[in-house]
Amino acid sequence: MTITLTHGHDGRLARVRYDNAARGNCFDLPALHHLVDTLETAADDDSCAVIHLDLAGKNFCAGWDTSSFAALAGSTPEAVAADLRASDDALHRIRRLPVPVVAGVRGRIIGFGAGLLAAVHLPVAAMSARLSLPEARYGFAPAGVGHTIARSLPRPHAYHLLTSAATATAGQLLDWGLVVRVVADGDLDRAVDHLLDTLLAVPGSTLRAVVEVVESSLATGTADRAYDISARTVVAGPATRGAAR
Repeated sequence: MTITLTHGHDGRLARVRYDNAARGNCFDLPALHHLVDTLETAADDDSCAVIHLDLAGKNFCAGWDTSSFAALAGSTPEAVAADLRASDDALHRIRRLPVPVVAGVRGRIIGFGAGLLAAVHLPVAAMSARLSLPEARYGFAPAGVGHTIARSLPRPHAYHLLTSAATATAGQLLDWGLVVRVVADGDLDRAVDHLLDTLLAVPGSTLRAVVEVVESSLATGTADRAYDISARTVVAGPATRGAAR
């Protein structure tokens, strides 16, 4: 597993590549923390306006590393719950990044991969992408992913997925608001690049402000912070400054 951080467009674009393609881009807790630390490092650079999260290989994420399952038998419910909370906390750190994260979604999205997908701000899916939640077949009830799916999907669809009885298509992911766009497989990289170019045409400070508006609104359920954030951009914005001349 390797994680690399590179920059483009004079530092305004950060590319974070996660390459565990040989294992379908599965995760364990150290790998997840390493990825999130790298994303936060990228976003901490004031010149960064957007992050491209690039999952190597044919699959977006094949879920949690199943080689760790054997150790669960000797664990306690409290210890397992703590690990589940730690992985969910790491995903929340992605949601709290001050810049938007764009990702191409191809191939399989399995288990934990659904949580990673939901944490990305702007995921673009290939037509062949498929989401499945096999935890029930292992005898597990999904935790954080279960909560995410239950909140994001109509109730019958949530049960259909969480009981491992269904696989979701890319079209369904679009209908449920889990991806922003679905394109032909061969067009995915081009669609991601186009979205990145579109975002890079917006001032970085404005993109950061938009993220603040969306995430504060979701977190509080009110527009209180949005008023202040918007006012800051209005006063500082080029349109306002031009009108004052």
